[in-house]
Amino acid sequence: MILDLSGDGHNNTGLPVAPAGSDALERGIVINGLAIFIRPSGSVVPLDQYYAECIIGGPGSFMIPVHEAEDFATAVHQKLLLEVSGRAAAWAPRPAAATPPVDCLIGERLNPSFLEPVSPELYR
Repeated sequence: MILDLSGDGHNNTGLPVAPAGSDALERGIVINGLAIFIRPSGSVVPLDQYYAECIIGGPGSFMIPVHEAEDFATAVHQKLLLEVSGRAAAWAPRPAAATPPVDCLIGERLNPSFLEPVSPELYR
């Protein structure tokens, strides 16, 4: 089973990213993503690093960056081909060793009001 996530910034609504991703991975679900760079994001972390460290996971998982609107259809096509064929992307991004790790709950910490009723333990 595959879960596809696309976005232009960190999590800004819904369940916390880290536990939701862990739950999906424990169930054997592979998480792939499209990181959309088409317009400036309000994200405080580099989007490709956030997706690589906090979003994608599982055997053969990958993230495809989309930098221009005209590249979106090609990226979706490429992503579907990789998923249907079961082949992993050979060019999956690797964070630089000197780059500090991303806070995978940055979106939740920046927007606590949408999350407090769901996961108040994150704010204690």
